[in-house]
Amino acid sequence: MTDTLSGKVAIITGGNSGIGEATVHRLAREGARVAILARREAEGHAVEQAVQRAGGEALFMSCDVLQRASIEAAVEQTVARFGSVQIVFNNAGGARPDRFPKPDDDAWEYTLRLNLTSTYIMTQIVWPHLIAAGSGCIVNMSSFAAVGSGSVAQQALVPGLPPPAYWAAKAGVEAFSRWTATKGAPHNIRCNVVRPGQILTPPTINPATGQHFAEPYFDFVQLTKGPGYAEDVANAVYFLASEESRFINGQVVNIDGGTVGKV
Repeated sequence: MTDTLSGKVAIITGGNSGIGEATVHRLAREGARVAILARREAEGHAVEQAVQRAGGEALFMSCDVLQRASIEAAVEQTVARFGSVQIVFNNAGGARPDRFPKPDDDAWEYTLRLNLTSTYIMTQIVWPHLIAAGSGCIVNMSSFAAVGSGSVAQQALVPGLPPPAYWAAKAGVEAFSRWTATKGAPHNIRCNVVRPGQILTPPTINPATGQHFAEPYFDFVQLTKGPGYAEDVANAVYFLASEESRFINGQVVNIDGGTVGKV
């Protein structure tokens, strides 16, 4: 345990597994008190208890980021428990497969809400608390999909591309983050983005191989060999949430082994 984030309160959505879980542990080790927001309660409580056993302080709250009322209740509970909020990691995300080019408006709207709209709602709800704290740091989750592309030969290396709404949502997250950084600057609120590439997390692992589902593609386009891990992203989030990055604002940090081919 260290104290570089002592006195800080962090909210992490999707904090019950993968990158979110790794970030919960990293920020707690640095002294932050962490609110873990997620839907799967058993996993969330397990992360909460693991932090507490390690000497940190964490609180799990069941939260569905698709629902404004659920986010409002979680933020209210966080402030009631810890007294303030200074750090937010909008990590929750995912996608519902669609049938493009066949119409599937429900899948499109679900994926946009899960990734982009939830980030907007959380930011809007927590904003007064960041201002009251006198400073704040927001880190938003993007993806290589926000800027990536691929030739026909490269697409053949990927068993299935994420749906179009996911690409659009992550590009929207990056644009919204720049707006947030602009709006927050007068209040000493910074906003940055992490943009992972080949990161091994439970949803990305091919059960047949134990490797990333798009490993053949990333092996072809990465400068650094092999996959990244949730802890690699957690380390970047910690840096962006700390005073060590005080002069970094409105930026995107790629965590992708030097993946080339960004459009």
